[in-house]
Amino acid sequence: MRMYPTPQTASFTAQVTAKWPYRLAFKRLTSIGVACLFSGLTANAQVAATVAQSCPAEVAKGSQCVTSIDSAGATYWLVKPPEWNGTLVVHAHGGPELGTPKPERATEDATRWAIWSRAGYAYAGSGFSKGGVAVRSAAEDTDRVRALFVAQWGQPKVTVLHGQSWGAGVAARTAEIFATANNGKSNYDAVLLTSGVLGGGSQSYNFRLDLRVVYQAICNNHPKPEEPAYPMWQGLPVGSTLTRAELATRVDACTGIRQKPADRTAAQQRNLKTIVDVIRIPESSLMGHMNWATWHFQDIVFNRLGGRNPFGNEKVSYRGSLDDDGLN
Repeated sequence: MRMYPTPQTASFTAQVTAKWPYRLAFKRLTSIGVACLFSGLTANAQVAATVAQSCPAEVAKGSQCVTSIDSAGATYWLVKPPEWNGTLVVHAHGGPELGTPKPERATEDATRWAIWSRAGYAYAGSGFSKGGVAVRSAAEDTDRVRALFVAQWGQPKVTVLHGQSWGAGVAARTAEIFATANNGKSNYDAVLLTSGVLGGGSQSYNFRLDLRVVYQAICNNHPKPEEPAYPMWQGLPVGSTLTRAELATRVDACTGIRQKPADRTAAQQRNLKTIVDVIRIPESSLMGHMNWATWHFQDIVFNRLGGRNPFGNEKVSYRGSLDDDGLN
């Protein structure tokens, strides 16, 4: 295996944290993947029947497209452009999305990454058979879609595994598990990871735990005082009926995030500044990260780990508020 890793030096870390500063004050950084070269992967499932379809309008004109549901229940798309250069790009999408995977996701990805076919590359992408933070099954789905392409149109000259955002972790896991086919040959020639989250589940989500505890210290409304208390690392207790709209209303009440800055109260301005200064995130990302630190935490803890806690902030020192000692 030959790799081009992110440099792990103090100076490089300082540069990265200046641009992507989550956990700057507490020395927690998630690795960002650039590109890795691996020796390849093996097929891991039976090939399901395929159905030829009209291609999405965005892909190269004259392309051949196939979409169906694979043997694990994942919707997928295969695209071969009319002037194929012999290279296949196998795509692992970002997210993850919670709940039962929707067939539309695979179609959206085929459309979103239509640039591959327009540049002469074939494309294979799975919508995944399980929702939530299910990295292992997503890796199996990803390698399966490669096998589906080979069964449909034969072995490519070059096969590249592409992982985007959370999908980069899926692609890395795919490469770890399925590096070599049963005949000893490589299934993949390269792995391209773009905006990749590669620090592992805990490291990739820990700064959101920091957000939850700092937010609760400042706002004290998630949960509210009259609601049953629970550890922040759970995200939400099982059976909670809290909706995203309700959470947005709570966050807005505390920070005025949905209001124009001039319309925020002095308390809201102070609360919002404290949260974004301590966690080192822009205002525009606050609501998104609060959602992740709520429902994705719940998925990880209760659907993946049987109620166990993968997070922690025992050695974290929060900095950037008007009263850091009081906050800590």
